[in-house]
Amino acid sequence: MRRSVCLGCFGVLGVLLLIVGAIVVGLFDPVVDSFVYKELVLKKDSDIYEKWRLPPVVPHLLIYFFNVSNKEEFQLGDKPVLQEVGPYCYREHWEKVNITFHDNGTVSYETQKHYYFERSKSVGSEDDIITTLNIPMMTAVSKWRFAARLAKLALSSMLEVLKEKPFVTRSVKDLMWGYEDPLLKIAKDILPPGQRLPYDRFGFFVERNGSTDGLLNVFTGEDGDMSRYTLIDTFNHQHKLNYWLDDSCNALVGTDGSSFPPGISEKDRLYMFNDNLCRSLPLTYKHDVDDFGVNGMRFSPPPDAFGNASVNPENLCFCVGGPPCAGTGLFNISSCKFGSPTIVSWPHFYQADPKYLNAVEGLSPNADKHGFYIDIAPRSGAPLRAQARLQINIAVPYVPEVKVMSRLREIIFPVLWFSDGVTELPEDLLELLQFSENVPPVVKSSLELAFFVLGGVFVLVVCVAMLAGHFDLPVPYLNPSYTHKEGKVTRTEQNGIEQHVPPPKPGLMGHTNTLVSDQPENDRA
Repeated sequence: MRRSVCLGCFGVLGVLLLIVGAIVVGLFDPVVDSFVYKELVLKKDSDIYEKWRLPPVVPHLLIYFFNVSNKEEFQLGDKPVLQEVGPYCYREHWEKVNITFHDNGTVSYETQKHYYFERSKSVGSEDDIITTLNIPMMTAVSKWRFAARLAKLALSSMLEVLKEKPFVTRSVKDLMWGYEDPLLKIAKDILPPGQRLPYDRFGFFVERNGSTDGLLNVFTGEDGDMSRYTLIDTFNHQHKLNYWLDDSCNALVGTDGSSFPPGISEKDRLYMFNDNLCRSLPLTYKHDVDDFGVNGMRFSPPPDAFGNASVNPENLCFCVGGPPCAGTGLFNISSCKFGSPTIVSWPHFYQADPKYLNAVEGLSPNADKHGFYIDIAPRSGAPLRAQARLQINIAVPYVPEVKVMSRLREIIFPVLWFSDGVTELPEDLLELLQFSENVPPVVKSSLELAFFVLGGVFVLVVCVAMLAGHFDLPVPYLNPSYTHKEGKVTRTEQNGIEQHVPPPKPGLMGHTNTLVSDQPENDRA
């Protein structure tokens, strides 16, 4: 009786453990996610708000210029020979300013960026001299490319008077932060307002040190819908852009790249909006990573992100003014850059049509050095490591009516490439990410193992014991009532007491001793 009760208890305990294990499988992740999501909501005076407002990371901008070493030969029709010079490193400081929370569960802000040159991490000083394209002149010629012949001749005369040449030799500091150019001053007087540059100096980062990229409005997650967390609702009060041919290309999708909705999986297609790129860039899963001891996923733009319409039909709406459109691996942003012939690509024409690489000398694309990627902690959506890499090219036009351009070949001319990203995280942020990303899977696996293994063992023991008792099987400890016939020990119970009855001696089985009676005292000696 007691044995049956014990087996019943073991069975019930085993089933309960299996049920608890199943509950852990089904509810552990939602419970942990609910806790993490609650902590991620952007609201004033919270810890996550302060880290969002003033990111504790230190981004670095690395600039690589392409110095032209054969400018005379190129002006006579030869291939340009380019020498990569860099990096020139700038430490960045980011801060979100003009922050306003709204009743619809969104917050608006601008990201202010400051740049500080770091000589110790640079190949040289900002006084280094670089020979590169005269971009203001190339912009002017490109704008007049399809004008009447008389207008192009007038432009040619003006360029001669101003002594403009296809190339300029300037310091890194000038090329980065701006230098005066007479063409820009003239352009402000003769161009319509919509085509004028907002400044009369040229530089790749002119008036951007301490400036902002525009007013973003994003979802905070306060409404409980974390699938929209930090997704962009409006940019400069607009729900879409107006640079491209239809709404699919003008759509504001994704985040600003500083965070992503939590609960990311390998099947997700993420988007990152960049005002300087004038579009939202798609990102797809590449492989798992381990950054600083935190489990993450690497996302990169798909190979056809800059594909032409024949490769990626979705890009047809980016073809403003075409066909012809920019070739595979190139993205024409002239429509959002005041009409300047600016073409972006991945550095060294990585993943671009080989004809662009073959048109110049000195470039060598490499996936590790020139690929664009961002590593993300999937449960929280927090970036772990990122390198946003892009190359700035100028579409050099062939305009024979303009004397200084008459011998130049039509070419996509690389000017510089940059890598903007984060390679280190502060210790306190790493501890939070390790706790939210690494600890829950370990705890879940341990609980599953404990509940399923113990529950399975208990249920198995009960099942074996029941089978052993039912079929009278010789299972040690699990069938104490096992009986054996034909010469083996037989266990019986008499008056509630278990007795062991030994079998007859093998040697006497089947024989009768006639000399021994039932009354041995009368037997003969």
